[in-house]
Amino acid sequence: MGPAVFFRQKKKELLCLGMVLFLMPGGHPLLAQELFPLSEPASTIPKGALGIRLFSENYREIYQWRNMTYLRLMYGLAPRLSVYGSIIASNHHGDKLPVEFPFHNTPERGKIYPYKFNGFWLYGKYRFLSLDGPKSHFRMAGYLSGSRVKTTHHETEPNLEDGDNSGLGFGLITTILKDKFAASLTAGGILPFVNKNVAADPVNTLPDVPENVYYGKAFVYKLSFGCRLLPVHYKNYEQGNLNLYAEFIGMTYGAARVDIFAGRPNEYYLENEQYPEALKGASYIDFSPGLQYIYRSNLRIDASVTFRWLGFSYARLYPVYSIGIQRYFYFDKK
Repeated sequence: MGPAVFFRQKKKELLCLGMVLFLMPGGHPLLAQELFPLSEPASTIPKGALGIRLFSENYREIYQWRNMTYLRLMYGLAPRLSVYGSIIASNHHGDKLPVEFPFHNTPERGKIYPYKFNGFWLYGKYRFLSLDGPKSHFRMAGYLSGSRVKTTHHETEPNLEDGDNSGLGFGLITTILKDKFAASLTAGGILPFVNKNVAADPVNTLPDVPENVYYGKAFVYKLSFGCRLLPVHYKNYEQGNLNLYAEFIGMTYGAARVDIFAGRPNEYYLENEQYPEALKGASYIDFSPGLQYIYRSNLRIDASVTFRWLGFSYARLYPVYSIGIQRYFYFDKK
């Protein structure tokens, strides 16, 4: 299903959602901050500050739990430029593509995979617009990202930050903050690299089958809202801070292409109509409510749950439980 058809069919639901979010009882704005659990704001890290983030994402697949965890370092390289780097591990992928991939077992639900290091992810964000006022601001930033991982991702849907694919990402972020309410919109793209791998022979007597997987290019969209619940009024920055969030994260992606017997004279390209559903193009939007606690304006703990809202992702099962902990260190006394 293409993006135009997808959003045309869901137009009524999207209009209703907008009314709920913006026409709150009494006409008062929601209370919020822009430190979204699953999305990046347009704001950048102060120059010279170092952040450390540990993040874990979990969901149940038949009789086992899938887990992805990353450790991230974040640094303010300049007042408007922040750079990130993550190392990623998970039990989402095996050492080889599934037997008879891509004709069968796509994806391999319930298969036991080893927990292993996947690779790394790099990210740079430059804030090019800042319109700041009393207790408010409007900011825009552009970002570039890249990942290098060694995995056997079974679905065409690409993901760089979670360690599913090697590739490049790019996009724009717009964030507005007014009093205690914040909203942010991200629009970007993903260009995955080819995955040169092998599929196991079904009878285990012949050599592995070389296969190149060309994953679908993707358009990513994120709409995030947040409100600060406590404190109602700040007395000092030592107070704890409790925030409520609602994030809508979606993707429209193209079909994969699989080159079987890659590099051999009798190479064969699987035709689109033969693809399993997980290798065809599609669109979806997930809904992720979340809570966040900030201690002494520095230590941050996030918890959120992701549900399917419009369509669904083939790359995981629902609900998805996420938790993160983050801390900043400021070395410049000024």
